[in-house]
Amino acid sequence: MRTPLVVPITIGAAFGAASTRLAVGDSDVFWHLVVGRDVLRGLIAAPDQLSWTVAGHPTSSDQWLGQALWALAYAGGEWRGVVALRAITIALLVGLIAYAALRERPARPLGAVLAALPAIALSRFVWTERPELFGFVCFAILIVLLRAARGGSDRALYWIPPLILVWANLHGSFALGVVLMVLVAVEGSVAQPARRSIYAAAAVGSVLVTLLTPAGIATWTAPGFHLLHPPREIQEWSVPDVTTLPGAIFAVALFATLLTALFARTRAPREATVLLPVLFVSLIAMRQLPLFVIAAAPYLAARGADALAGFASVSGLRLRSFATAGRPPGRRVDAIALVIAAAVLALGSLSGVNAPQLGGFPSAALASLRPGPGLLNQYDWGGYLIWAAPATPVFIDGRLTPYLPDVLNDYTTVLGVHPGWRDVIARRGIRQILVRPTDPIAVRAHDLAWPIRASSDTFVLIDVP
Repeated sequence: MRTPLVVPITIGAAFGAASTRLAVGDSDVFWHLVVGRDVLRGLIAAPDQLSWTVAGHPTSSDQWLGQALWALAYAGGEWRGVVALRAITIALLVGLIAYAALRERPARPLGAVLAALPAIALSRFVWTERPELFGFVCFAILIVLLRAARGGSDRALYWIPPLILVWANLHGSFALGVVLMVLVAVEGSVAQPARRSIYAAAAVGSVLVTLLTPAGIATWTAPGFHLLHPPREIQEWSVPDVTTLPGAIFAVALFATLLTALFARTRAPREATVLLPVLFVSLIAMRQLPLFVIAAAPYLAARGADALAGFASVSGLRLRSFATAGRPPGRRVDAIALVIAAAVLALGSLSGVNAPQLGGFPSAALASLRPGPGLLNQYDWGGYLIWAAPATPVFIDGRLTPYLPDVLNDYTTVLGVHPGWRDVIARRGIRQILVRPTDPIAVRAHDLAWPIRASSDTFVLIDVP
C-alpha cells in the first residue's frame, strides 16, 4: 500500500510552525553564525582569531556547510531568517520521523503516529540553531533509506553515499551513519547474497565520500574524540539521567522497544543491527538520546501491534483493531497538503520571534570589557561574546575541541578555585574575569576585595590585580 504523505506533512508543518514561537538564543548559535560568515567569505579552517588561548590554530571545518546555511539564513532575513530555517528543518525532522513510522503500517496511521510520538517529543530537545539539527535530519533520512534497502530497494542504497557526503560536511554525527551503513551491508550480504555487490558498493562509497570534505580524513577526528572522551564537564555531554524529562521519555521508548521485542510473535533479529549500535551511542550523552528513539519509531510501528496481540494472547485480553479501511489519499491530496504546509511555515516565520533572548547573557558588561587578550569568560557566554564583543577575544567557547585538554583544564581550575588557580592566572596572563556571581572564583574575588568593574544579578566583571 502506498504511504500517504499528507500525515507526515501535516504533523511536520504543525510542529515547525509552533517552533517559530520558541526563543532564539542557544549559547552556540552566535559563534556558529560568526564562523559561517567566514565560510561564506571563503575562510574555511582559517587560523583562529576568535579566542586568545588558541589564537592562530586552524579552526575546525567539520560543520562548515551547516554553519554556512545558518549564516545565509541570517544574511537573508537576520533573526527571522534563522527562525525560518529552524522551522523548516524541524518540520523536515518531525515529518521524516512520522513518515518512517507510517510507511511500515500505512493502513494504521493512528498506530504509526503513536509509535512516532516519543521520538517527536524527544527531538524537541535538539530544536536549536546549530548544525547538529541538520545532522538529526540526515539521520532520520538514513533510517528510512536503510529500512527501504533491507526491503529490497536498490535505489535506496544508491542514495545513501550522496546523503553521507552532504552529512559529512554538515555535522560530525555523519560517523554514526557510516557505521550503520557498513553494519547493514554486512548483515544484508549474509541475508541476501544476490545483493552483495550493491551492499558493498554502498558501504565503500559511504566511507570514501567522507574524505570529500575540507578536512579530508581529519573529519573523523571530532566524532572519534567525542565517542572515546565525552566532555562530561559540559551539561549536554553528561551521562543520561532518567529523572530528567528527556531521560524519562527515552526510558519509556526503550521500555516499549524491549516489550515489543519480547512479545512480538514474529521475531525480527535483524532490527538489532541498527538499534543496538544506536542505543550504545545514545547512552553516551544526553544530547544523543533522540537518536535511538528516532531509530526505534519505525520498529515500534511495524511490530508494536503484533506485540500487543502477543501480550493479549498471553494475558487473555481482547484488543480492538484500529486498521483503516479504504484507499489512502492520493498524490493530489499530498500536493495540496504540501502547499498548505509551506504557507503555514511562512506565516509562522513572519509572525514568530524576531530577536534572540539575551536575558541569560552579560549584555550590560559589554561596554566595560577591555579590548585585547586576557579575559576569562564563563563557558556558556563564549559564543555570545564572540558575536557581541569581537574586540575582546574569549578564553573558551562552545567550539570546545580546540580547547581540549589544556585550556578546558585551566578554565575549570580557575572557575572552581581548585589547587593551582593562582598559578594558572599568572601563567595565562588573565587580566579580567567575567563569570556568574555564584561561581567560586567570583566568591573568592569578593573575599579578596578584587576590583569589580561591573556587575548585576547575572554577571560580575572582575579586574585581576
